[in-house]
Order: sequence, then C-alpha cells, then structure tokens
Amino acid sequence: MTTREGSLDAPKRQPLDWKNPQFHNENALYDEMYRVFDICHGCRRCVNLCTAFPSLFDLVDESASGELDSVAKQDFWQVVDRCYLCDMCFMTKCPYVPPHPWNIDFPHLMLRAKAVKYKQQGARFRDKLLSSTDAMGKLATIPVVVQTTNAITQTPATRKLFSKALGIHPNRKLPSYAAQTFRAHAQANDSFAVRDGAHTPGKVAIFATCYINYNEPGIGHDLLRVLAHNEIPARLVEKEACCGMPKLELGDLESVEALKNRNIPHLAKLAREGYAILSAVPSCTLMYKQELPLLFPDDEAVQAVAAATFDPFEYLMLRHRDGLLRTDFKHSLGKVSYHIPCHLRVQNLGKKTRDLLQMIPDTQITVVERCSGHDGTWGVKQEHFEDSMKIGRPVFRQMADAAPDYISSDCAIAGRHIHQGIGDDPLQTLHPLTLLRMAYGDDPAGLPATSPESETPFIPGDKPMTKLSRDSLMTLEAYAKARDAFRSEVMAHKKHRCVHLGEHVTLLFEDELTIRYQIQEMLRAEKIFDEEGILQELEVYNPLIPDGHNWKATMLIEYADPAERAERLAQMIGIEDKIWLKIAGHDPVHAIADEDLERENQEKTSAVHFLRFELTPAMIQALHQGAALSIGVDHPAYQATIAAVEENIRTALAKDLVSR
Repeated sequence: MTTREGSLDAPKRQPLDWKNPQFHNENALYDEMYRVFDICHGCRRCVNLCTAFPSLFDLVDESASGELDSVAKQDFWQVVDRCYLCDMCFMTKCPYVPPHPWNIDFPHLMLRAKAVKYKQQGARFRDKLLSSTDAMGKLATIPVVVQTTNAITQTPATRKLFSKALGIHPNRKLPSYAAQTFRAHAQANDSFAVRDGAHTPGKVAIFATCYINYNEPGIGHDLLRVLAHNEIPARLVEKEACCGMPKLELGDLESVEALKNRNIPHLAKLAREGYAILSAVPSCTLMYKQELPLLFPDDEAVQAVAAATFDPFEYLMLRHRDGLLRTDFKHSLGKVSYHIPCHLRVQNLGKKTRDLLQMIPDTQITVVERCSGHDGTWGVKQEHFEDSMKIGRPVFRQMADAAPDYISSDCAIAGRHIHQGIGDDPLQTLHPLTLLRMAYGDDPAGLPATSPESETPFIPGDKPMTKLSRDSLMTLEAYAKARDAFRSEVMAHKKHRCVHLGEHVTLLFEDELTIRYQIQEMLRAEKIFDEEGILQELEVYNPLIPDGHNWKATMLIEYADPAERAERLAQMIGIEDKIWLKIAGHDPVHAIADEDLERENQEKTSAVHFLRFELTPAMIQALHQGAALSIGVDHPAYQATIAAVEENIRTALAKDLVSR
C-alpha cells in the first residue's frame, strides 16, 4: 500500500512524551533525526522559511554521495542550532504532519534535540542569562540598577564590552528596562458589571508577561484602558513568573515544569472562577494555549488554563461577535503596516488584530504575514544576528513599501526588530493595543493618553505618586539634633499602621513618614552626606511609598530564639503569598510579594518580606464609606485572622487611598 502525498486533514500535534527515558536517548534521537531529515531532503518545501532548512540541504548537497547517508550525525546539530521553534514549517508548509502516517513534527524534533543537548551539556552562561527573563527583569529594574543597566546597553563604548563579554551582537538594538514596572503601577478596574457573552467570559485577568512588566509597561496600561473603555472588569493575575517559553527554546524542560508549577495554580483558580486570561505577548499566550498542554496532557489545571486563555484581539473580536464591543472610534489611524508574528499565526486565530483595526474609519491596514527572523533571544546572539536580519529583509521591505503612518506587530520584540531593519526611516512603531487605545480617543478610565512620541510609559493615577526629594530630608547635623523627637513621632505614628497576625507575624504599612524615617536612619548609620549617595537612597526607598491605589507593607516574621526561628522559617516557605486582606463586601486581596527580588529558597523563607496590596476603585470607595477591614494569613504552618482591624488603624490606612 502506498502512502499518499500530503494530507487534506487539519494538522494535529501530538503530546510530547518528554518524561519517557527514550526521549533523551541520543541514539534514538539520531535515528529520528535521520528519518525526518531524509523526508525533508526529498521534499524541500520549507527551504525559504528560515536558515535551518537551507543548512540541512547544504549538508546533503555537499556530502560525498549527495544523500543524507554521507552526512556526519554530529553535523545535524548545525540544523538544530538554527531552528528557533517558530512552528511555521509545521503549520504552513509540511504536507506530512500528523495525522499523516509519516508523523512529521519538525519543531518538536528540534525541541527534543535541544532538550537532549541541554541534559547532556547544560547551556552557556549567556543562554541561561537571556532565558531567565523574570530574574533579569527584577534585578535590572531595581532603582539605580535600572539606570546603570540601560546606560551599559545603550552607550556605544560600554555596549561593545558588554556584547563581547556575553556574546550578544553589538549592533542588535536592545529594549530598555522601565523605571516603573507594569505590575507595580497598573490600575486594573474591576468595578464594572460582569457581562458574559455567548463566546466570551465577561471578566478578564491579565498575565502581564516579563516583557510588558519590565520593558514596555505602556502596552499593558493601554490594554487596561481598552478594557475599561469597553466596561470589562479586569484584574491582574495575583502573582506570576515567566511563562517558560525562553526555557523551552533552550531545551530546559525541567525549568519549564518548575515555572508551570508556580504559575498554573494561580491561573487555574482564575479560569475556574470564570475569568478570561489575556496576555499581550503572543509567545506567552501560545505557551499556555498549546505548548504546556502538549507537555502536560494529563494535567487538568493546565488544560483549564488553556481553555481560558485568549490573545487580546481574539477576545475583543469575540466580544464584537457577542455584540459587546464598543466601536465608537474617535480618531483614524491612517495607513498601518501590520505584521503578524509567527507565534500568533500558529494559534490558528485568523487575522483578528487586522479585523479589529480595519473597523476604525479611514484606516488602511497592510498585512505582512511572514517571519521577521528575531524570535525572542535567538536574534540577539552574536552567531545568529546576521541570519535574523537576512530572514527579516522581505518583511522590512514590505512594511516600508506601504509608506505607512505606523508600523505595528502584536509581538513588541518583532516590532522593534522590524524598526531596526527598516533603518533610519522616521516611521513610528506602536503596538496594536496602543493604536486601538489611540483610536478610541477618549479616556474612559480617567487616564491621560500615552504619548506615541515617547517610549516612556505613562504611569496612571489621579495624582503623581508621592515621592520624597532631597529637600524632604534633614542634613546629618540637623537630624542629630532632631532625632529623638522625630523618632518618638514616628513610633507613635507606626502604632496606627502596625497589624500583628498572631504572635510571630507583623505587618507594618508604610507611608511617606515611615519611609522618610528609614532613609534618615540609613543616612545616619552609613554617614552618607554626598548628593549622589542621598539620591541613591531616595531611588531605593521611594518605590516603597504607596501610590494612592494600593498599600505597601513590610512583613516581619519574629522568633526570639535563633534555633526556633530557623526551624520555623524552613516550615513557612511561601507564607508571603498567603497574606490576605478583605474589605467588607468585596473579594479578598492577596499580597503581591517581593517584587524586587526573591527572598526565599528551597530551604527556608526570609524573615522579612515586602508586600503590595492592589485595591480596586470600588474597594477604596467602600473603605472611605466605613467598610470593615479584615486581615489574615492562611499557611499550613501558620494561620491567624483579624476579623476587623481596630478603627484607628482602618482609618489611618483608608487615608492613604485616593478615590477615583
């Protein structure tokens, strides 16, 4: 019986059996690579997709026999290293994908090869660093550090040394880190009535993603504005880590599983509560919709999250189908060159972003549906930069030829890459969510618009965040004279801001006065009197002052006996995530903990944590109207609840909040 050429059936990916010992067997891997490469050699439909296939075909054509049998197996790794798992060959070109009996899934074979290589050899420092996006973001956005990091990566002299040390191409334009992260300053509005549609849940939870949180928070703020304009209640995912896509592309599947175990419990809870989960980065959306379900097919929580996860424009167009999307656009966008990134195309959604943007009057959308060649960390590496620019040239040309007013891609990294590839042309590159917010024109959430001329993200709020300045502080000499009286004032003030949860956990809710006291004490202890040193302390401590829509607290775990303290800290790992507060009549709010850096490891938690509690406008209004406030901790090793905090504390904390 002959096998038919190609298939008319829809592609169907099979689960990845990565925990089977045979998955990491090198000989079995070589056998499968030989089988698949031989079929690819005979077909060659994918030759124009990327550099992996031309590399394979060159190896065959330049071999002694002109066939795969005379290609050294070690040379197969040249093909593996050039594959960046865009999935385009599987989705758009290969006629032999399952359910065809030949069962060709080239990207999953390359992923298997990367996993085998990682298990045998590990990865170089650069690759581990680049794939640790969350850890890098937390470190790089610490006050003072963020300015230093951006200076190193953007200044030609230091950038050259930086690139040489890490193996990052010196010509690759890198995104800056934001001084204010998205999660720390987002004002999600969940006060609207929930209106479920036939195709969409009526409330949304935002998975911020590492890139939006640390690099371009303005995109996240624009997503919140669009949701608010459409009166869709929204909130942030309670706590999140990297989705795992960078580790997947590295072949580090154990780290993917660890990140899955950190994220899925929070996301699954939201999915079961009826939330749509939105992510503004296509790779992160793809991770939850397709990659994790294929890696963990028997995990019901993973499958629940996949079913609840939407691309933002997929969700908005389904709201339109439900008759629940506002189309009261006030501004046209003119001509937009729009690029569909690979990790959005493989979600099989159709052109939802284009469909929505072309609903805007007097707006013309030119669609470019081709790989830009960047793919996450692949295009920044020294050895792949030139290939990434070569792959992207047709995209650069097509995007520029339309003479657009704006260049846009759902993948912000691809948009930046395209902008670099076009060159010195003064075209504006803006995310589709920013374009949509601009088209709506008005500001339903009471937030000023993001300036499209600036890459500095707008930080929303009714008034600027209260900050201390150099003029707020006393000189060392003046503080020495005033210290006793000032300290007495602060201690009395703290009595109205301190909550004891049982005998061993204390929450101190910070404000301008408590932080000013900490800075003065630090300057005194370290004998800091120079201007630069004082400004550095201000940059470190100012983010701990609440912003008018949240509370920020220092959490202390206190045991007098060192041995008992060590034992209890080992038992209380994760306790910082179990602190909650509740305004009467509203859902509990759990703490967002330790955004600056991780303060626990596998052996113990820290005795000190920094917490943030984000409150909705409705919660703030209820507090101002006298609603009771309860606070508690619910950890297997420690539980305590205060059904109603004392009125003096409730009143003091309510004064920190601004009604919107």
